[in-house]
Amino acid sequence: MIKRASWRTASMVVLALIVSGCGALNPAPATVTPIPASPTGALPVVPIVATETPAATSVIQPTDAVSILPTAAERTQTSTPPPPITMTPSFTPSPTDTPVTPNAILYAPVGAAPGESTGTCATPPDGSFATVYSNDPQIQTAVGCPLSASSPVSSAYQTYQNGLMIWVQSLGSPPQPVIYVLFNNGTYQRLSDTFVDGVDPSSTGQTPPEGFSEPVRGFGKVWRDTPGVREGIGWASSGEIASAAQVQLFERGEMLALTQLGQTFVFVTGAPGTWTVR
Repeated sequence: MIKRASWRTASMVVLALIVSGCGALNPAPATVTPIPASPTGALPVVPIVATETPAATSVIQPTDAVSILPTAAERTQTSTPPPPITMTPSFTPSPTDTPVTPNAILYAPVGAAPGESTGTCATPPDGSFATVYSNDPQIQTAVGCPLSASSPVSSAYQTYQNGLMIWVQSLGSPPQPVIYVLFNNGTYQRLSDTFVDGVDPSSTGQTPPEGFSEPVRGFGKVWRDTPGVREGIGWASSGEIASAAQVQLFERGEMLALTQLGQTFVFVTGAPGTWTVR
């Protein structure tokens, strides 16, 4: 009996050891942190960031720059200039002639009065001016003697329905750019060219009749802003045409020779001023 009780006691001890050993071999599981849900109860969405390397982009090799804008010379020149001006209006103004505007620049007569002979001039006319002057006593009487020798100037001109505009880069003292407005009735106006690039509009986008155009820049400003010019001269019938020129000042006017036209314009100061062409 003692042996049987001892065996039973030993068996219970062994069993207790085995049960306690199982806990030692299998520790308690770690606490798992739950994934927080979004306010709607769904799991948060993590944006996918592309990791692929983008394909190489072809690079256009630089080339020489090509100007698409014409130069000032190209803009104002044409291969075929308009035909020469052929009208030769009289120097005698009529009561219906267009008056000179208040801001026109006019040289006061110096020396002899109009119609009075001045005799020999201290400074003779130059070049083509001499030929025009000597061949027409009426011109001699009208303009008087030269005030100085002739000088070369840059110029441009543009034809209109009823006349012509001529731009001269430098005239008078102190020198300044001027624009002549020549009306077909034989009168003219000479005005300062006050156009400022970048300040004044080049044009106002008006719609001319077919075959004509709105003048731009300095011509356009005079055409729009000077009373009587637009109504008297009409729309432009050609583009601006650059020309070399020669000018000589006289007591009562000036002569202007335009190389591109091969003609000499004679301007006689007055109210209104009159012009002719040779």
